[in-house]
Amino acid sequence: MQRSPPKHRHDGTSPLPLGMDWSPPPKRWEGRNTIWPHNHQTGWSYCVMIPSWIVQADPGVSNDTFLKSVVFYRIHVGIQSPEGVSSSHGVLKRFSDFLNLYASVKKTFPKKDIPAAPPKHALLRINSNRQLLEERRRGLEEWMGRLLSDIDVSRSALVAAFLELEAAVRSSFQEWNQSTSDVIAGPSSSGMFADFPRLDSTSQSVVSDLGSDIAFDESTDTGDSNIIQSSKQSPIITHVRKASSESVGSDASSLRGSEAASVTGFISNSILDGSHDNDVSSFMDTSCETLNEAQVILPMDQKNKLFRLLLTLQRRVLTGKTDMEDLIARLNQETAVKEYLNTKVKDLEVELEVTKQKSKETLEQAIMLERERVTQMQWDMDELRRKCSEMESKLKFEQNEKTRVESENTSASGEKELLVQELEAKNEELDSVKRHLEEVEKKSKSDIKVLVKEVKNLRSSQAELKKIANRYSEEKTELQRALQIERQRWKDTSLSQKKLLHECKILRDRLQECGVNLFSEEDDKLIIANSSVGDALDLLATSDNRIGLLLAEAQLLAREDGPTISDTDYNSSTKSAGLNTASMNGTNANISEEEIRKAVTDLFIDNAQLRKELNSITRYALRLVAKSSDREEIEEAPQRKTVLNRFLSS
Repeated sequence: MQRSPPKHRHDGTSPLPLGMDWSPPPKRWEGRNTIWPHNHQTGWSYCVMIPSWIVQADPGVSNDTFLKSVVFYRIHVGIQSPEGVSSSHGVLKRFSDFLNLYASVKKTFPKKDIPAAPPKHALLRINSNRQLLEERRRGLEEWMGRLLSDIDVSRSALVAAFLELEAAVRSSFQEWNQSTSDVIAGPSSSGMFADFPRLDSTSQSVVSDLGSDIAFDESTDTGDSNIIQSSKQSPIITHVRKASSESVGSDASSLRGSEAASVTGFISNSILDGSHDNDVSSFMDTSCETLNEAQVILPMDQKNKLFRLLLTLQRRVLTGKTDMEDLIARLNQETAVKEYLNTKVKDLEVELEVTKQKSKETLEQAIMLERERVTQMQWDMDELRRKCSEMESKLKFEQNEKTRVESENTSASGEKELLVQELEAKNEELDSVKRHLEEVEKKSKSDIKVLVKEVKNLRSSQAELKKIANRYSEEKTELQRALQIERQRWKDTSLSQKKLLHECKILRDRLQECGVNLFSEEDDKLIIANSSVGDALDLLATSDNRIGLLLAEAQLLAREDGPTISDTDYNSSTKSAGLNTASMNGTNANISEEEIRKAVTDLFIDNAQLRKELNSITRYALRLVAKSSDREEIEEAPQRKTVLNRFLSS
């Protein structure tokens, strides 16, 4: 749901007569030339003041007494036109009327925080005191200002009826008609439309538009002003002015004035409309007679603009015709209303006589009621006497309480003496504490002197400690560097050891591949697996060659360098730090690695040589077996096995 824009004063939405809005009252009322605390050109404004009060006494009672009198507060309603002309209207209201207004506004606007009205004194006869009446008048004036500061309340129908704004508007127009009768009779009517009354929200926007058109008329040329003046001096408008001057108090005349002003504002706006381009207006001024007599060839852009202008004027003429018909119908209605009002006035005269008779009867009833009030006042006096006796009994009770309090005060004085004695004892203790504090301060001064000497000694030794700290920091950096180098050496050593183990494993696998198994054991006998001894000898020769290559690789492996960091760098770093490698590790890591490498390669070389010797023994055994097989082919197999086992075991 889209919210409505916030309201502000003189925004053209006020439902009050003439679209007026409330304004704070001026500091001083100076009649027509009163200066208001706002810009009068924004629109019609009204203010409320309560300058005085009057007392109307009953018949037969002197004016000096306030008994059986009624107090009326004079409300001064000021109205200012957009031209800055001020007028006033007086309204008499009782205090009960203000209370009724507060109750009605509270009921109409339940969600608003309505300021409370001045209080009504129940037992106090306020009408008998001029000072109290003056205070109530000021309170009512302040309350009305706070109440009307709310824009919704100031625009409500309750406030308009209470302040009689319609009557105030009529009286202001009567004053205006009397003071400007010569101006109205003249040919110029430039200010005529600005003062037409507006009784609804639709006509107020028309009058505001007319005000802008009038301001524009003063700056335009003579031709446009003549057109506007001729349109303003039409018979319909003159009749409306006459009707409004004869029956200023009627709502229908105000409505006719607003409708006539709307037609005039429509015609003036259609001629002086700012939405047309300047070149079109200049074209209409220079060639209006030529278009009536002959055809004119225009450019396309000018032709389209001319068509749009003609269509706009045609629509506005049709609208003006309908408005004129509506105005004629309204005029006929006004004549009927006027006749009706004449009959109504006659009826009201009759009712006035009846009302006078009723008012007399009402006055008699009021006198009876006032007598009843007097009797009620006597009853109230008796009630007040009873309350007075109760107050006397309360006073006696308070006196008894006072005596009891005095007795308590006497007992409290004894306690006060005891407290004074305790205070003296505390003061003595405080003096002793002060003396002790002075002694402590003396001791603290001597201690401070000792501490000052110690601080001086510490400051003198601070330089030496800084030198030692710097030396230790340098040693720390050297040790960190040595530690970094040592860690790098250990990393390199571990990598070289892994590499050595890997290469040894490879060499061992290759050495295992070089092994030749030429015999198979069956039934406790060694039998040559190969069929020919020559092939076995060739295999043994190939195995010897491969073992020789492995021995050469093992010797090369033994000659490889150790870690990447040299011993000279390591020893120099440890010597600069005041340590050597033996003190850090107990043994030289580089020397131990070389020994391990040498031991491993020696073991591998010994193993390879043993394999080589085993091959030579096997070769020799094969040769013996070949010879023995040639000599003793028929010899038994156990003997052959025994000889071969003997060679193998040797």
